[in-house]
Amino acid sequence: MADDDEAIEARRDDSSPHSSDSEIDDTKSIESSVTQYRIEHGRQYHAYKDGTYWQPNDDRQNDNLDISHHKFLLALGGSLLLAPVEKNIQRVLDIGTGTGIWAIDFADEFPNTQVIGTDLSPIQPNMVPENCEFLIDDCRDDWTYPPEHFDLIHIRSLFGSIQDWPALYEQVYKHLKPGGYIEQVEISINIRSDNGTVGPDSPLLFEQAGNITGCTFQISESMKPMIAASGFENVTETVIKTPIGGWAADPKLRELGRWALLGFDIGLEGYAMATLTRVLNASLPTLFFPYETDSSSVVNRIRLIFGLRFSVDSN
Repeated sequence: MADDDEAIEARRDDSSPHSSDSEIDDTKSIESSVTQYRIEHGRQYHAYKDGTYWQPNDDRQNDNLDISHHKFLLALGGSLLLAPVEKNIQRVLDIGTGTGIWAIDFADEFPNTQVIGTDLSPIQPNMVPENCEFLIDDCRDDWTYPPEHFDLIHIRSLFGSIQDWPALYEQVYKHLKPGGYIEQVEISINIRSDNGTVGPDSPLLFEQAGNITGCTFQISESMKPMIAASGFENVTETVIKTPIGGWAADPKLRELGRWALLGFDIGLEGYAMATLTRVLNASLPTLFFPYETDSSSVVNRIRLIFGLRFSVDSN
């Protein structure tokens, strides 16, 4: 068995058609198993760990992921993250990478950093920076990375997907280097309005679904204390009030609001379809965004948390 730092010699080509064909068949079998997607109510869902994630992985929903990425960039003033990482960090893990757009952008901005994005769906592009790769993986399983391996672990929009958040945060802590950062970005499902026309019942169905599955959709409100309880220090929370629609007077907020509304328009069916039909046994819903977005001051919130694994043992 090779040591961790020992290079593994590649096998010589013995020109055996049997071994070559076998390897090709194995590869095709693996690729087929993760791309035999579930088609349900006209939407496409992941095949690996079928049924464990609620959002589609078809082109329409993937467009929404990229729209959301742009929305987050606007909310963060053009930055990919707020954690004060150094330019010379070595390894980054992006959990639930989706289309891989954040990982690709990070790899472009940090060309000397190895960036790994993981997801249940192989929906990432083939043409990516040399320092970026994507793996099919479930963050809820035991991790096979070495302990203290990453400088930054990034999580975004996993609301409604995780039953045991403390266990996930413990894995993150274990696999971060001392001095490394966790950063998590989640939206609040609590839609409100500044003029009081939208009340506290707006996220009720998603709250009920989360109670049934054990995978809360309201992680944005509870992640800070859980991250701190996992051992992270200097845990910092930034809350960004986000208009939905182009009603804001401020030009930057107005642009942010228009992108947020576009995300709702394209993504709402995907957000709700499996949640309502599988979990709440509802009939096929007719979905729309039921608010006057140019006049009623509808808002939600983006919450961003980053925390540090201290490099010096406090004991």
